Amino acid sequence: MIRNIMLLLLCLCTCFLSSCVEQKYLEKLGLITAVGYDQAEDEKITGTMVLYQFNPAMQDVEKVLISKSKTSKGIRLSQNLETDHKLVSGQLRITVYGRELAEKGISHLVDTLERDSSIGNMVYLTIADTTAEQILNYQMTERPSNMGTYLYNLVRQNVESELLVSPTLQEFITDYGSVGKDPILPLLKATDGKVGVDGFALFTRDKFIKEIKKDKIFFIRSLMEDYNAGSVEVELPLEKFKPYLTSAHLGQEKDKVYIMIDSIKSSHKVKAEKKATPTFEVKLKIESRLLEMSEEMKLSDPKALRLLESEIGDYIEKNIKEIILMLQEEGTDPIGFGTEYKSIRGHEDLSREKWDKLYKDASFHVKVENKIIRTGVID
Repeated sequence: MIRNIMLLLLCLCTCFLSSCVEQKYLEKLGLITAVGYDQAEDEKITGTMVLYQFNPAMQDVEKVLISKSKTSKGIRLSQNLETDHKLVSGQLRITVYGRELAEKGISHLVDTLERDSSIGNMVYLTIADTTAEQILNYQMTERPSNMGTYLYNLVRQNVESELLVSPTLQEFITDYGSVGKDPILPLLKATDGKVGVDGFALFTRDKFIKEIKKDKIFFIRSLMEDYNAGSVEVELPLEKFKPYLTSAHLGQEKDKVYIMIDSIKSSHKVKAEKKATPTFEVKLKIESRLLEMSEEMKLSDPKALRLLESEIGDYIEKNIKEIILMLQEEGTDPIGFGTEYKSIRGHEDLSREKWDKLYKDASFHVKVENKIIRTGVID
């Protein structure tokens, strides 16, 4: 009897508690999947918001809202007045910042994202080659059902394919708050009816200062994360390989041979020496498969294979040196050389300002070891 009474009371409590919870019917919600911010006149910000609006009578409906205000929260209030759906941020997947705005700094907008408890720290952050509004409102040849979801999947699959460094909110905040490391984000571009990743956006603190085009992504990423299945196209001088060609030169350029290597497994190591002028030893070991060549070669000849390994290693080493020199000249450190240097200083303090001065004069010794473990699919 007592047990039955207790069960009855429990059921009643459950009913009362559930009646206190705010019910959110899906058809009444506008699920925000992407937001974009651009610099506007009079110190205002233009906000572009992509929504999912569910309608039982038709397919999922995408809606784009655009408004201006002094703050991101002001934009949100304005956009609430432009829709009959309640805006919710729980499904936000990606944020896009326009070039002009990013060049002035985005920390205040990133901070707003971090403070919103309904937004997870795995939201992707990206930079638009032009404006965020253009990216989010771009009329693609094959328009996806929702641009926010499309952009999220675009970045996610390239991160999983080891073509991009993961650009989550958490990683941006960590890099921005670190002495000796700067953020790096994907650069989005809309052209020819498509929206895609065009390279990396480099930062000094929270300001976008320079872009790296997509053909250089491999070289900077290889110093940040190890590859398990990477790929890169290599351009080498043809002259050294002429003794090993099996047929007449077929390439469009008479003095070049193009090689695609994939299944790349790499490991990198950055070692700092505690000197008045920072000195770094950068080592990169690569194992790869030869996937495609613009010329046919006698790779059964050990000399040809060793030459190919050496030339590919030299090509990668040359490009990495050029990347590091460019980073020094621009005053940006996405690799985290400063973090490594700080770790060997023990209890000695290293401020951002001090590292900025040391970084410009730092010296780097780069060594790349390359080994081709397969020369074809049927090896």
